[in-house]
Amino acid sequence: MRPKFSVPVSTDKPRRDRGSAARAPAKVMPLPNSRPSRIAVLGAGGFIGSHLVPGLVAALDAQIDAVDLTFDKLAPGLPRVNRIQASLSDPGLLDEITARAEIVFSLTALCNPALYNTRPLEVIDASYTDLVPLVRLCAERRRWLIHLSTCEVYGLFALAASGRPAQRMDEERSALCLGPIHRERWTYAAAKQLLERVIWAYGHHHGLPFTVVRPFNVIGPRMDFIPGVDGEGIPRVLAAFMHALLAGQDLILVDGGRQRRSFLAVDEFVDGLLRIVERPDRCQGQIFNLGNDRNDVSIRTLAGSLLSAFHAQRPAAPLPRMRTQSAAAFYGAGYDDSRVRIPAMTKARSLLGWRPRMALDEMLPPIVADYLERYEARMTGEPRIAVPGSP
Repeated sequence: MRPKFSVPVSTDKPRRDRGSAARAPAKVMPLPNSRPSRIAVLGAGGFIGSHLVPGLVAALDAQIDAVDLTFDKLAPGLPRVNRIQASLSDPGLLDEITARAEIVFSLTALCNPALYNTRPLEVIDASYTDLVPLVRLCAERRRWLIHLSTCEVYGLFALAASGRPAQRMDEERSALCLGPIHRERWTYAAAKQLLERVIWAYGHHHGLPFTVVRPFNVIGPRMDFIPGVDGEGIPRVLAAFMHALLAGQDLILVDGGRQRRSFLAVDEFVDGLLRIVERPDRCQGQIFNLGNDRNDVSIRTLAGSLLSAFHAQRPAAPLPRMRTQSAAAFYGAGYDDSRVRIPAMTKARSLLGWRPRMALDEMLPPIVADYLERYEARMTGEPRIAVPGSP
């Protein structure tokens, strides 16, 4: 069965955002009560879902319908969690879920750049086609749909509505500029953007309570897979680097690692989602960036910092070198990328009171520890050797 939703997915001084004032929310029907009794999480077994579900359990006295194809990453024994192992395409599933849940989190996607230009039709289906029925059902039943989109909808670079270059990607003011059709890397972003427009239209014209979230490079424990161990192909960049470190291979820097990203800790991301749930009056009908604009670093810097964090926990392990490779050689023909992604944060700060503070160097040691715990023995066939500071 084709996986539909098992994956979802600095400047030294903070800079002040200009503009990005919150637009008035869409006119939507209020929820029957402010404290939901049942919440559905579609994609609960993936990276973000495995952090979100425990967060919901801790914060709310609600039943959780956790839906996914697999639950290897989701902690066992969580109270009030009903695990539903199923595909979104299973007959009657979405009807059943939306009939009883007051809030539906949609985390589903094939969120992996290596797939965007190699399996583009599956990527489009998972990010758009398979989710349109969910949007319709939530609109018909007035269920609050909290949909995780992507910062990739902004495209190649930050553009003001006038078409001029901008410093930050802004929910209210940025134009969305994707690459040409033959650059299939943008299939994911195009599908995500179109679903956002469908959600917006159902909200403004058919009463759908919705919130769209655009995550900016969320990282943390349990992210992605290791090729040949629990997955095949090329994982996202952090997992690709960890695979190289564990295997003693070169760290590949695509196009020299010049691309810059604003990395956000998954725990802080989940905190932002919980704040949305707690503020339906402020957040319904809104689109939010959730990112950390103070962690704007290059992929080359990420590689160096991750190597240092790995060496601190495994000082006897050989340290690989960094090696540059072209995007075409690494990902295949049709790949393209954005150079810089820095989120505007005014809306999240003003409407959610949310300010992520964790620096990249604080995020990496727990991530390294997690990969060592899950993969080291499986890759080497030898038990882990405990050293000071190791997991």
